[in-house]
Amino acid sequence: MSISSWPQNLVQEVPNFEHTLQALRQQRINDYRQPVYIPPMAKPSLQASDDKLSSLMNGVKDFLAGDRQVILILGDSGAGKSTFNRHLECELWQEYKAGGRIPLFINLPALERPEKELIAEQLRTWDFSDDDILELKQQRKFILICDGYDESQLTSNLHTTNLLNQSGQWNAKLLISCRTQYLGPDYRDRFVPTADGMYHHAANDLFQEAVISPFSKSQIEDYVERYVPLEPRTWIKEDYMDKLATIPNLMDLVKNPFLLTLALESLPRVVQNSTNISSIHITRVELYDIFVEHWLGVNKRRLQSQKLNVDEQKAFEELKDDGFERNGIEFQQRLASAFFQEQDGKPVVDYSHRRDKTSWKVAFFGPEPDTSLLRVTSLLSRAGNQHRFVHRSVLEYFYSCTICGSADDKHEYALQDHTSAARSITDHPLSRKNLITEPSIAQFLAERVTLNPDFKQGLLAIIEQSKTDVRAALASANAISILVKAGVRFNGSDLKGIQIPGADLSGGQFDSVQFQGADLTGVNLSRSWIRQADFSSVQMEGVHFEELPYLGETTMVYSCGFSPAGEAFAAGLDNGDINSTATWTRVHTLRGHEGQVSSLAYSLTSHRFVSGGKDKTVRLWDCKAGLMELMLSGHTERVAAVAFSPCADKVASASDDKSVRLWDALTGTVMFIFDGHTSRVTSIAFSPNGQHIASSSYCGSILIIDTQTGCGNLALGGRGYTCIAFSPDGQRIVSGEQLGHLQLWSVDSGNSESSWDGHSGGVTDVKFSPDGQLIASCSPDSTVKLWSAQTRMIISVFTGHSSVVYKLAFSTSTSQLASCSADSTIRLWDINSAGTRTDAYQRSKAVRSVAYSSDGCLLVSGHENGAIQQYDATTGELGQVFQPGSSRVFSVAFSTDGLHIATTGFARFSSVVNARTGSIDFALFGHSDLVRTVVFSSCGQWITTGSKDKTVQLWDARSGRLDRTLVGHTDDVTTVAFSLTGDHVMSFSRNGEFRVWETDSGVSRIVTTIQDNRIAAVACSANGVHVASGDSRGNIRLWDEQKKQLRHVAEHPPFFHCLAFSSCGRWITAGGVRRVSVWKDVMDGTSEVWECMAILDDLLGVVNSVSWSPQALKFVTVTRDGTFRVWQVVEWSGAFSVQLAWSVAPAVLAASETVIVGAVGLSPTNLKYLKQRGAIDGT
Repeated sequence: MSISSWPQNLVQEVPNFEHTLQALRQQRINDYRQPVYIPPMAKPSLQASDDKLSSLMNGVKDFLAGDRQVILILGDSGAGKSTFNRHLECELWQEYKAGGRIPLFINLPALERPEKELIAEQLRTWDFSDDDILELKQQRKFILICDGYDESQLTSNLHTTNLLNQSGQWNAKLLISCRTQYLGPDYRDRFVPTADGMYHHAANDLFQEAVISPFSKSQIEDYVERYVPLEPRTWIKEDYMDKLATIPNLMDLVKNPFLLTLALESLPRVVQNSTNISSIHITRVELYDIFVEHWLGVNKRRLQSQKLNVDEQKAFEELKDDGFERNGIEFQQRLASAFFQEQDGKPVVDYSHRRDKTSWKVAFFGPEPDTSLLRVTSLLSRAGNQHRFVHRSVLEYFYSCTICGSADDKHEYALQDHTSAARSITDHPLSRKNLITEPSIAQFLAERVTLNPDFKQGLLAIIEQSKTDVRAALASANAISILVKAGVRFNGSDLKGIQIPGADLSGGQFDSVQFQGADLTGVNLSRSWIRQADFSSVQMEGVHFEELPYLGETTMVYSCGFSPAGEAFAAGLDNGDINSTATWTRVHTLRGHEGQVSSLAYSLTSHRFVSGGKDKTVRLWDCKAGLMELMLSGHTERVAAVAFSPCADKVASASDDKSVRLWDALTGTVMFIFDGHTSRVTSIAFSPNGQHIASSSYCGSILIIDTQTGCGNLALGGRGYTCIAFSPDGQRIVSGEQLGHLQLWSVDSGNSESSWDGHSGGVTDVKFSPDGQLIASCSPDSTVKLWSAQTRMIISVFTGHSSVVYKLAFSTSTSQLASCSADSTIRLWDINSAGTRTDAYQRSKAVRSVAYSSDGCLLVSGHENGAIQQYDATTGELGQVFQPGSSRVFSVAFSTDGLHIATTGFARFSSVVNARTGSIDFALFGHSDLVRTVVFSSCGQWITTGSKDKTVQLWDARSGRLDRTLVGHTDDVTTVAFSLTGDHVMSFSRNGEFRVWETDSGVSRIVTTIQDNRIAAVACSANGVHVASGDSRGNIRLWDEQKKQLRHVAEHPPFFHCLAFSSCGRWITAGGVRRVSVWKDVMDGTSEVWECMAILDDLLGVVNSVSWSPQALKFVTVTRDGTFRVWQVVEWSGAFSVQLAWSVAPAVLAASETVIVGAVGLSPTNLKYLKQRGAIDGT
């Protein structure tokens, strides 16, 4: 109904601004254009599982109907945040009734002062008068849909700075959308409202979040079905879906709605003239390349069909003659460059020809015919005088193209122009902006590195130029940061004298690199592999490593804690000692406990701390004097956890005896005993107000106990929990579980807020940071992880420990996190330098075995989840991945011709897999127990297997027919090998018996038996001359078949897991826990001596397998966490060293044998840390 048709008495009652509102309503509804809209799904946090998905629209409607004041909608670039916001605005306007809440869509980058005039400034753009605005402020309520918080480059809290919902101010619900990549660990301060009357207190109960999920397959199908009829096409829905499913990785890529749009427009061209669609590989940047050219082609044809005036037609013909698409691409690249150069990346340009005809803007938005034609055919949108790219990622893409475009893109910004002598390095686009602050642009360029070898070489040339030209420093820092992001490895490189201040080298590979004399000021070296690198005389002021020096103990450390004042730290040891430190220097060693000190906690005053241990006692200590004040007895089993009440007058303890006790901290008397748990109690925590104790049990629930009555009044969950912690505001509890899950609970409702996978092992401890922003967790998987308490987003993975991490402790300032471990260390992590780590590694399934192909070109690995993966042995590029079965793979072997892969698993048979297709050609059935090992003969005729059933079996490699069973061993057969000619089989059993069998007759002889220690690993040389064995004490013995002699040749730290000979038989590698040793056969006069050439100490976890290349002095190591590393033996002036060639691994810092002699500006803290990690400083 129009306003003119309203009854006269109603019109008189309607305020003046209501007419303007109705006109605005109609305008906004008419302006809404979204040909295809798929309702997005969302989850409450980034780490929440997909079963937590729900309708985003329903969640927002619940928010609007509830009491919360701010909702933050997160999503990746292109996830559909703006699309949803515009659809929401249209739907709210359609539902609008006079007097109701007014929906305002606010494009934040388009406003000058959104932090102060958010609503008034937006209303003025829609021609509301100041009187109307004042009246609206006094009388009406609003729904503010604020789009593009990240694009506006805001850091302020819009709710707080605009005084929303305060007396006499605007009454509004605030919805803000933001890219996830824009957030840092402390982002909540920018969005959470402030509590009434408490300016510095966050009102968490008024705030909520939603994270837009990627499209599901059904959503993609729905989108395609609606997309196809929009215009005439030769393809139908099934054509698009078939191509999306067939092109490798494309379906994962188009789960992003914006990339789906690009892909659908580009797919016909992508597959044009392709006979094998499954071989097509497309990256994100290539998708943009294809779409942009397609877009310009379509718009060129549109202009050809339009009636242009004389000047426009002339300009159009000239553009076509010069290459319309090329000119369109260059126009948008220049515009993107201007966005960053002229307005520091602000994505909206306000242009008025009268006002701006002498500014830089006229070159892009002026009335000249060629400019106008290029603008209207570009990926730009316009609202009044405001212009912007249709999506932030398009702006970032075009800016990246000013540095390196597609392979066919030749323009004035092409890289080769700037690396020539004719142009100064200061003119290069990489010299204009620090791309460390623009991760999306850097990611586009990193993808270019993998596609364009010339670009890679150009970046390397810039780095080389920086050695002699200080003006290249910024470009060089950008170049090396891009290359590291692209996964380029610098192992063994000569980088002497490079100047890369501020570069991001985190996670990079720099094994044995020469950095002498370089400028690394302010460089991020977190998680960088700098083993054996030379930093002599390098400028290292301001470098950061993410970890601080650790404290080493002589025995396992079970517990630790900071004093609330922050001046002291205590650690409880396995031997019953408690070491008290100040500034990381031991002050007291407190003795009294008999056996491990499993838990300790400081009082709030820092004057006392309490400890509990395996000796079933609780003890109270005077911190200053280092003396025990009270010993509290009563528990009948180990005391697992202790805690001080906030007021320090009570102590709580939990025990394996299933009870929780509350003690008077002054007298030591028991105040109550709570025995409501049905299994051992694993953890306790006081609520911040001291009124409740939360306790968890191994097989039961989390119980909340009233400290006044001693009664349990709330039970949470019921799956069994290993650790718990209260949030600082007391509103939430975080728990850790035996299977690695983390869970957040609401204390008021008792309901679970979210649950997410945290660790591959159980969770041993969880802690909230003192400011409530972070959650830390640790695990037997040897990692410490840092999470956002609100989004559950992973912030950092700390990987320095080598064994179980038992406990965690935050410093009062939240700037540091301590962790203690069974590896006898207490490590200190720098939280401030951790940053937001969206690239934190995902732990793969454990690798049990690895083997080279006979030509040394490929590597194959067998995993615990049954997967078989192939890698290029030179580059480390992942090839085919097969999943022929679900059983874990114990052993893998390549056939000599490379056509087959034999595997053994948790089964009584072996499988022979086609190396090209991954299908099982045949299975080898014959053993009566688990098959432990398998190998092909070098002649290609035979396969032999060894089993737990104590037999060796010989199979025809072509047919899979069992030829014979070799009986003779009296224990599990763990290793088999063929002689070089294939006429003998060698086998080794767990009891130390080594046999040699004739393949023709099956006759065997016992070569030797080693009986004094348990055999942990064994290997046979390819020529059959030597057999090496390693025992549980670390001894390596060698059987010389020619001399019929067994002798001790070397020692390796205990806990062998694998041994391997090089193909020449003169090198041995031995793998164990965190270490690989490399030995060489050298001649000492007439005697044969095995000499240790290298010890590799920077490996995490257990080394499961080692294997030498048959064609070169290279070997591969794989560890239980899924890590691959390939090493090469390098000879220089008669000396040998081992260097990393490549790795597929979680990024960790490795600094053993790193040279830091004469490093300039290296802080004492970093110096100590590097020395602890094995660096050499010349002292």
